[in-house]
Amino acid sequence: MRSEQEIFDELEKLGAQEGFWEVIAFFCWKDTFIHFSGEKLDGEAFSQAFDRTRLSRTELSTLIGLACKSGFNDKQLSLDELKERAEHVWQLLNELHRSFYPPLNIAALSEKFDSKDGDDAPNFGKFMRELTPSGDKNHFMREAIFYGGDGVFKHQYRDLAKRRYSLDENWVEENKGFKISQAVDVISAIEQIQLEKANQSVSSGKSWPLQYHLPMFIFTIYEVVTLSGLDEEVVEAVIAALSAQPEEGMNCFKSVDDFNHKNAFPIIKINDDTFVNFQAYSLWEALYESPFFWFNEDKTYKSIASKHRGAFTEDFTAERLALIFGEENVLTNIDIFDGKGKAGEIDVLVTFGRFAIVVQAKSKKLTIEARKGNGKQLEDDFKKAIQDAYDQADLCSQLLQKEGYIFKDESGKQVKIQSDFKTIFPVCIVSDHFPALAAQARHFLKHQTTNVIKHPYVMDVFLIDMITEMLPSPLWVLDYLIKRSDYGDSLLSNHELVILSTYIKQNLYFEEEPTLVMLDDDISTDLELAMLTRRDGHDGEKTPEGFLTAHRKSYVGSIIDGIEFSADYCLQKLGLHLLSMNGDSINLLNEAITKMIAQFNIDHRHHDISLPLLEEKTGLTVHCNEDDNVTAYKKLVTHCEKRKYTCKAESWVGCCFSPTKDKFRFASYHESEWSQSVEMERIVADLRPISPEHHIKDVRKLSFGGQPQIKRGKVGRNAPCLCGSGKKSKRCCAP
Repeated sequence: MRSEQEIFDELEKLGAQEGFWEVIAFFCWKDTFIHFSGEKLDGEAFSQAFDRTRLSRTELSTLIGLACKSGFNDKQLSLDELKERAEHVWQLLNELHRSFYPPLNIAALSEKFDSKDGDDAPNFGKFMRELTPSGDKNHFMREAIFYGGDGVFKHQYRDLAKRRYSLDENWVEENKGFKISQAVDVISAIEQIQLEKANQSVSSGKSWPLQYHLPMFIFTIYEVVTLSGLDEEVVEAVIAALSAQPEEGMNCFKSVDDFNHKNAFPIIKINDDTFVNFQAYSLWEALYESPFFWFNEDKTYKSIASKHRGAFTEDFTAERLALIFGEENVLTNIDIFDGKGKAGEIDVLVTFGRFAIVVQAKSKKLTIEARKGNGKQLEDDFKKAIQDAYDQADLCSQLLQKEGYIFKDESGKQVKIQSDFKTIFPVCIVSDHFPALAAQARHFLKHQTTNVIKHPYVMDVFLIDMITEMLPSPLWVLDYLIKRSDYGDSLLSNHELVILSTYIKQNLYFEEEPTLVMLDDDISTDLELAMLTRRDGHDGEKTPEGFLTAHRKSYVGSIIDGIEFSADYCLQKLGLHLLSMNGDSINLLNEAITKMIAQFNIDHRHHDISLPLLEEKTGLTVHCNEDDNVTAYKKLVTHCEKRKYTCKAESWVGCCFSPTKDKFRFASYHESEWSQSVEMERIVADLRPISPEHHIKDVRKLSFGGQPQIKRGKVGRNAPCLCGSGKKSKRCCAP
């Protein structure tokens, strides 16, 4: 097995050969465009972006950097030459990927497997570190950083760049000669020019693959001016800010981890009027990230720009959360005082009912040394960007639960905040795309949880943008945060957007409690299409078919619709309970409500069903009646308390449904530690046990309030009521 550097050096030699720019153009044409026939781009066509034979953007950037070291050449290759060179490059890149992992210590591996002491088995991370001769724990992280792919959609870079640098607009215009919005128009024009040339090449091509690929990535100033409608001076200024000659800055590019000048300047200057750009995505990324370096070169503006970056992260997060939870429930820059002085500070605080989200924002970037796998630098970067933010969020989460603390906003005005939160989510947000952020959080983050404070959630501004765009209400966002937190480190994916997409498609529900679930990137296909529909006017579904839509037009769906914006804890618990049921259970409940309504229309009497979740020590009771609110509520509360006791549950949710109006009426929630009670034993003595048949999918075999079918015979007035309340018939449902 060759070393990584040996493979890199061979790639560099290939990059110096004439015709290599055409090889790169071939790979970029093959692997950065979506190829499909027909009028509509659908999920099946889009899934090709996750084909494992495609080169990643970092691999393509490496090839581009190596080609630029020897200058531009546009030599055309024959199809046989192109095929031979492309296959050679692909094999070298495949070998390069394998070289990222050091050889395993087979002797240590055998010793571990021969060991009979199962109780001393190491965790996976520790186990793999022991098997590698170097003992370096960060080479796995280095691989994740380089090959993890992109966790940001390019239209997010476009839209958030305008928002991020809104406070710096004057500096950019004075020092660079354009506005960020104008740069967006220029990049959009370049992308459109390339797309049109690619489509024209395919439609006019006489052979497959194409004879020549490089021209579709070449553009001129004139083409951009014509398509964008901007003045030539503005177009030239934008391109000048994002371009460089091929060899410029490339002397330091001697390994895959070195700074690649072409990532910061993705437009390659061929002459005064002609340019090459191989990856439109890199252009959008550069627009979002490059101004950071522009500002740093101006010593008088550097500190101002830094404040603006911090303000953007906090303000944008607050704005997105306010879209869901309402502006009145989102506070920023809250200082916590204990009487002696400041005890903590919260960047963004969401309070909604008895839930709280504590957000700490950072704008620290991952350094080049950390990307190289330098363990000390990697951990130092993580500490500054994430760990410090989490520690602050955890402290403030603890203070929120205590009495006697004073909360003030940034103007010094005291703010009243409750202390009886049931659930608090500590969230850390960074403003830049942090490569392999999920993997780093799993590997490095030191955290603790309590019955109230959930597992921390580490994300970037792009993820909060997607969560608040795709999830329609507070109930859905809270449900997602709970489930994501409950699985903690047991979900493994390159990006958090994959986990979000999994939730949207099928809920975060697994038949058995997993120790580790690996989610592949292609799960995010429908999420990306939905975001394109929402942000770019793509012809498609704004909400992917799946968990968000499955029960929209059902009784359960109508209950959720009626309570999803409520801050009432009782209603929230009902909604969260319903969203935690699997598809079969929801279908069963919908059919049960249908049957109860049908029974009511015949006998005009109360009916109910109870569905316990014994392993989770909770359950649900649904009443279907038209009793007056006071009577119906007392009946529901009494029944739920009885069912909670007999099932030895820690909590129970009740719901009353109107059979004549086909709508939710009210709910009750019961939460307390179960303990045996002589009084409760007496009260539930006449309560009929819940039939185990509630697990059967055939709803016709379900028991509703002790009535498998509608009884035609009379019920004695002193007999237990068939509704299951435990009362005598004459004092309950009997006419």
